[in-house]
Amino acid sequence: MSRPRNAARLPFVNGRPLTAAQAARLQAVSRAEASGQTTRARTLAGALADDLAAARDEVWLREALAETRALEAARGVRLERTAAGLRLNGRDGLEMLRTSGRLGPVQEAAGLTYRRRFEAAQPRQASSLAVAPGGGGRGAAEAVALRLARARREVARMEAAVAARYAGRGRAASAADALMVLREVAGQGRSIRSLAASGARRDRLTRRLGEALETLAAIAGGVGAQDR
Repeated sequence: MSRPRNAARLPFVNGRPLTAAQAARLQAVSRAEASGQTTRARTLAGALADDLAAARDEVWLREALAETRALEAARGVRLERTAAGLRLNGRDGLEMLRTSGRLGPVQEAAGLTYRRRFEAAQPRQASSLAVAPGGGGRGAAEAVALRLARARREVARMEAAVAARYAGRGRAASAADALMVLREVAGQGRSIRSLAASGARRDRLTRRLGEALETLAAIAGGVGAQDR
């Protein structure tokens, strides 16, 4: 399929080319600013930012689906894309929260991305992914070690971002809960019910998981970028 004649002239934002409609909005912002229409320029810029954020989330959801499909299949849980968004079809803790409406599709996608990193950070999982059937020797061992170290760095960066959300006096317990529920539910697929006996405690852990996944969604573009 041939490229549009003017495709090469479309501006880029955050490494991605704008669509023709987005480029037109950007030009409108520039014209409004040049003519001194500050309020109109701000309104147009806000609409363009919302459009770019929605497009970014859509791309990220597609990438998260593609990246995690193989790992989830290995765990006996299939990933599927529905009208409601990205979903797991097993009795997975993350899927149950998504189905009940306690998590949104972007939060679930962040959870799936974390799970892919979390599982790759386990020695047995890293070995099975890095070494082809029948392979072996020093090169294979080095590949396993490299993949394991990379995955552990990525998990550490993600968890550090979550912990930083609760920086401040009196929030250590909230940080501990957020990291625990992130590892257990997003990382291992356990249900919230298995982690707490009381309804109040389950609600609190669900809120902490939602906050942790919001944080991971916000940093999604930079996760793993240094190791690619």
